[in-house]
Amino acid sequence: MCVMFIVSCAKPETKPPENPQKVEIKSKPVQMQPKLKKLGKSTGMGIEEFFLLQQSGDVLIYDVRVPYFYAIDHIPGALNWPHDLYEKQVQARDIEIQKAQAVGKKVVLYCFGLTCAEARNVARKLAFRDYEVYVLTMGIDSWRDAGLPLVKAGQ
Repeated sequence: MCVMFIVSCAKPETKPPENPQKVEIKSKPVQMQPKLKKLGKSTGMGIEEFFLLQQSGDVLIYDVRVPYFYAIDHIPGALNWPHDLYEKQVQARDIEIQKAQAVGKKVVLYCFGLTCAEARNVARKLAFRDYEVYVLTMGIDSWRDAGLPLVKAGQ
């Protein structure tokens, strides 16, 4: 008696089922947490709203013009934070801003007027530090045009 075995490496032939059922695969999208740093925001502010804040004292005001122009005249209550000294002064100003915002004050920056980008640039940098800040849209020029009081050199 002789027994013979046949071995094959081929895959066995399979027939599809006669009544295939459609299987619907539903996958949930993976929810990835954004890795972006939370940002504050910078918003324009008109002269009317700014005037009311300035009169109430519920505002921290930064004049971002260079010291020469700040010395000539500035809005009452404004502190000089020259835009070109932003990096040198930002640590000290952080403390001022945090204290002001902790008691509900708004932070407003200004420079000359609409074409002056320094206040917007400093505001953008502060927004990246997670602060909500405002820019006096037409700058000190709108304050002057409205005939509002200024602190002038020698006062």
